[in-house]
Amino acid sequence: MYVSGSQEDYLKIIWYMEQDQVKATAKSVADRYRVKPPTVLAMFKQLSQMELIHYDKLNGAQLTETGDNQARKLIRKHRLVETFLEEVLEMDNHLLHEEAERLEHAISDNLMYRIDAYLGFPETDPHGSPIPGWNPHFTPVLLKELSIGDAFRVQEIIMNEEQKKFYADRNFIKGSTWSLYEKTPDNAVYTVTNGTVFLAFSERDILKVRVQVHY
Repeated sequence: MYVSGSQEDYLKIIWYMEQDQVKATAKSVADRYRVKPPTVLAMFKQLSQMELIHYDKLNGAQLTETGDNQARKLIRKHRLVETFLEEVLEMDNHLLHEEAERLEHAISDNLMYRIDAYLGFPETDPHGSPIPGWNPHFTPVLLKELSIGDAFRVQEIIMNEEQKKFYADRNFIKGSTWSLYEKTPDNAVYTVTNGTVFLAFSERDILKVRVQVHY
């Protein structure tokens, strides 16, 4: 599902308000986003149709599980980018937020994982804010169940040691992030990629991998 940068920004605002236990009404979100309430209501309608929020006048906007995952991922990207810019590029602290705001919508899930791994999986950003973890309420699914384009994190590989070594040598290991690139019309061969490496799985072997989908 494609979520635009503007839609992501609204999800992020609602997420922050939920963390602060503040009701995300059209007016309160409009005040934070510096727009008019009718503009917010129009966006609420879009996000509701996408099943990313639930909205009613009494309770305001509330993130669905999928919406929460989207917001958490965006904030995760933002804070990882800030950490990378400070620790690796030694950028001035006052510039981090502005640059991260630009980049958070652009980087892929695979790049997010690579930055995370390069930094040693930090728990906080340069401002001391916690970097949100992956969805804590997920049920692993078979890799076979994914659709083309879905990004995922490897959770379990049920193979013999020889097979595990083959894939490990190509960095397909527990915790790594990939996406389903393509599958043949008869579903006999599935191809995944991490942006650098392409791996093919047979219909039999694809049933031996469980993953967490990145919504």
